[in-house]
Amino acid sequence: MLRKEIIVTVKRKNGRVETYRVVADEKVGGGQGGDLVTLWAFRLLCCVFASVLKGSTVSFSFTDLSGLSRTQICIATVSNNFLGSGCADRAPYIGFGSSSTPPSRTDSRLLTELARVRGSHYVDESAFSCSIVGSWTPTNDVTVCEVGLYMFACDSGGVARYVLFDRSVLSPCVSVGAGETISVAYVFRF
Repeated sequence: MLRKEIIVTVKRKNGRVETYRVVADEKVGGGQGGDLVTLWAFRLLCCVFASVLKGSTVSFSFTDLSGLSRTQICIATVSNNFLGSGCADRAPYIGFGSSSTPPSRTDSRLLTELARVRGSHYVDESAFSCSIVGSWTPTNDVTVCEVGLYMFACDSGGVARYVLFDRSVLSPCVSVGAGETISVAYVFRF
């Protein structure tokens, strides 16, 4: 089973850190932790969200039927493919917004985006965990009601574009004061 969690924390001006909201989906996909199918799905998911410099590749190793070690490139240097790095640096981004309208399958962006920041990508293969974390420090008081996970990647025309993978609405919304820091961690676990 694949589980998605969104963990929101706020660092207050006085230094206090609050874990404000956790949203969890019990079931996102198939697999049972530790089996080969889950390992492959985990590796592919982590490749999709990998930060990759323009013109670079990402790969992982596997053992084929004959027992030989092989390398699978999952991010290539091509520029006309979502899994390509030829047109720009590929990177995950976290969006922060103020709309409380429920998510829809047709969402392509946050409805009222306040900020979008480049996320950091972490992989823990021993725990079957892939995380994307982004933090933002607003200059004015804001209320964050929606968060989103974007990928900046090449399209079929070789143009780098933002693609929304998830839009979630927080309930209750999170108030963040000017100078305070809000962090969002998308954590995918198999």
